[in-house]
Amino acid sequence: MYTDQPNHEREEQQPLSSSPATVEGEMRQVLGVRLDRIRNAVEVLACRMLEQKLERCPEVCRCQQCVEDMYCVALNRVPPLYYHSASSFARRLEDQGPPTDILEALDRAIDHAIIVVGQNPSH
Repeated sequence: MYTDQPNHEREEQQPLSSSPATVEGEMRQVLGVRLDRIRNAVEVLACRMLEQKLERCPEVCRCQQCVEDMYCVALNRVPPLYYHSASSFARRLEDQGPPTDILEALDRAIDHAIIVVGQNPSH
């Protein structure tokens, strides 16, 4: 809770840790509540779509670093689609698929990522 106390009287906040050594489970908790059932549907779709597109582009590097770079570049260009894995929205996603606008944006984002990383491989 925020109070209008002078700065020196406020409780000091701990900086957010971004250390790669932090255990993933620890990073996905709020007040001890595990958030492991929250998913981003776009990440799974991106994996499938990227793999399909790379199969049609044999000239593009497929080393781990380049594939990871393509995945990141693509995901950074589209909005996430978070859902709770046990929610009715999750069931609707399974039945109806993701919204068309997200699929189209992801399709363009992956094309862009393949071009950018393919022209500038990380090695």
